[in-house]
Amino acid sequence: MIIVILILAAILFIYFNVIPGKGHTIISWLSLIVTSLCILGIVAHDYNHWGMKTETQISKQSLVSSATPNLPLLLYQPLGNGTEKVYLYKTNNEQKKPNAIKLDKVSTEIKHSAQANLQIETTRYVYRDNFSRIMFRVFSHNNELKQRKYIFTIPSTWKVISTKDMKKLQKQLEEKMQAQKAAALH
Repeated sequence: MIIVILILAAILFIYFNVIPGKGHTIISWLSLIVTSLCILGIVAHDYNHWGMKTETQISKQSLVSSATPNLPLLLYQPLGNGTEKVYLYKTNNEQKKPNAIKLDKVSTEIKHSAQANLQIETTRYVYRDNFSRIMFRVFSHNNELKQRKYIFTIPSTWKVISTKDMKKLQKQLEEKMQAQKAAALH
């Protein structure tokens, strides 16, 4: 709707500037002001989500070891220089492969508690009211993701380890098991 108002105000501004007449200057200035306000509204909506508010949805899930039930681990895959991490998690033991956190506008936090669980807080932009919905619907910013926060709560007995270190540990365990089998045969 704001685009329609912008186009109409721009056409009125051009029309009343080109065609001379009594009172055309006032209408021309008013249409210029409306055009400017529409442009400011579009820019404010696009950059600052003007006319929108945030809503947060929280989901809680139980958390089990990312590796095996016998080995209490929360795995992560380091990205780039290692400061960013993609956490891999399972919500039940029947799961074959762990889920990876989504990386779009994400933050993570690890807390310690007696129970292992995962809380995902998803914050999205939604229209503040019907007027904003009517004016800015064309830009499709409704339900746009603002932030997703993963809060992993794990017992103090759990370890947070990278997949690379996990592979090394797994290789060492296999070598140790093979050495024990070889020693038992002799």
